[in-house]
Amino acid sequence: MLDKNELIARLKDFSLFEDIADDNQKMEKVVAILKSKTIKAGEYIFRQGDQGEELFILISGAVRVCKTTMQKEEYTIVDLKAEYNVFFGEIALMDSDKRSASIKVLEDCEVLVMEKDNFTQLGNEYPEIGLPITRVIVKRICGNLRNVNNDVILLFDALVNEIQSTQL
Repeated sequence: MLDKNELIARLKDFSLFEDIADDNQKMEKVVAILKSKTIKAGEYIFRQGDQGEELFILISGAVRVCKTTMQKEEYTIVDLKAEYNVFFGEIALMDSDKRSASIKVLEDCEVLVMEKDNFTQLGNEYPEIGLPITRVIVKRICGNLRNVNNDVILLFDALVNEIQSTQL
């Protein structure tokens, strides 16, 4: 586990903190609400459908983002490594709904956990910290929504083309 100063330096590389990274006092308040957790290879950090109330920041190791089909078959979305400076589970800080994917640990990893209640309290007490983090999360969610919308349009077009070709 990194000491506080090393941890702050490490977190400055994450887009989640891009708007507050230059302010050590703000970063110290963020670090104060994070909990470190070590998870072994082969375990799941969470599974699709689990109730979610935490965001995870990958500090070391590697994970796989997976989805499950209606036939209960698991497929890989993407593999993520700590050096990519990734975080996941951010939607849970906004709505506490069910997880939309599973996160499987590929290599022993250390994650930092930000719980929704702690994040909400931090944002209430220090809106100058909570608001910039929330903006990053919202930008990411909007980007994901745009990608999904584009995928739906492509699928719709493919379906229309398929129907038209079978009618000829």
